[in-house]
Amino acid sequence: MANVDYKAAYERQKKAREIAEDLLENRSRELYEANKSLQYAYNKLKGQKEKIVHQEKLASLGQLCAGLAHEINNPAGYIKSNLNTLRNYSEELTVFFKVLDDILSAHKIDNIQVPIVELIEIIQTLRKDCEVNYLLDDIKSIASESREGISRIESIVKGLRDFSRPDEAEPDILDVVQCIENTLSLVKMKIKDKLYVCYDYADPLYVKGQQGSLSQVFLNLIINALHAVGDNGRLIIKAKKETEFAVISFIDNGCGMGSDVCEKIFEPFFTTKKNGQGTGLGLSISHGIIKTHGGLLSVESVEGQGTCFIVKLPLSEADD
Repeated sequence: MANVDYKAAYERQKKAREIAEDLLENRSRELYEANKSLQYAYNKLKGQKEKIVHQEKLASLGQLCAGLAHEINNPAGYIKSNLNTLRNYSEELTVFFKVLDDILSAHKIDNIQVPIVELIEIIQTLRKDCEVNYLLDDIKSIASESREGISRIESIVKGLRDFSRPDEAEPDILDVVQCIENTLSLVKMKIKDKLYVCYDYADPLYVKGQQGSLSQVFLNLIINALHAVGDNGRLIIKAKKETEFAVISFIDNGCGMGSDVCEKIFEPFFTTKKNGQGTGLGLSISHGIIKTHGGLLSVESVEGQGTCFIVKLPLSEADD
């Protein structure tokens, strides 16, 4: 049996192990640095994506600002007018009660009151001359109109607040039907006389999500329908429950799209609009938003026959 130099073998093994450990340490360090670079690039890309989404939201708000100002100015204007009218009415009623008080005081002789029938006739004549019945009825109408105006302003403000909520906010349980209504209140002036909107929903549909993000999706789909239709434009919005999902359909009677366009419609920067009329990001961002909510945004369209965008969102436990 040949003699074995155990010490030399041990040294060779030790040296090989040290080389392997150095190599492993170097590779680990390289992997760590590469991972750090990748994480930095990911965070930067994520920040840029959030910035683009926010800029697209601001662009949408910018397009709506003129219409929203008009929408708020209208009810605010007649509320102001109503308040001026109420001030005038209060002055007239103050005069009426002052004269009434004078009449009641004057028709007392030695603490003995004038016959009640005569006094009633005098008061009724005064009431008629001062048009008290008209004033009281009109005050009711003014109050009702003013309440409607305030409700309209509240609706617009709520829609704006929901739309502008930061995307990083914690998801809430929200009624998707109410979310659509709030979004429509923002776009009402823009689509007025251009797009007739029909509704086909009744019961609330609760989903878990970010109100501002979903409002942005619905706004994009409504504005897209506005751009797609011509004269006698129509948009049907349907919302219903299908098994575990809320399904919202936006069906327009616009120009429609071919299959080649439908395949690219959710790609970033793809647009069928003329230069300067669209960024090509609206539907791409909308698709991403719905995906982050665990849902799906799809499209069905026939060229010349209109388009249907379908939003599917998981129902929350509140709607089970």
